[in-house]
Amino acid sequence: MKWRRFFERAGLAAAITFVIAVAPLPVWTPDWFLYWQVPAVVFLFIIYVGKLLLDTIVFPEKEN
Repeated sequence: MKWRRFFERAGLAAAITFVIAVAPLPVWTPDWFLYWQVPAVVFLFIIYVGKLLLDTIVFPEKEN
């Protein structure tokens, strides 16, 4: 059950990451933002999945 929840959350995070990474931006967007958009989004995705793994493996939820 805990792994199912992990994969659901990781899948949702991957979908959001994909949408943000390929989203078209307005023409007036600064060049520095265009250069750092995808690496920053992927970095945040990796950090989030790591947190999910830590919560899933080290701190499992109590079962009722």
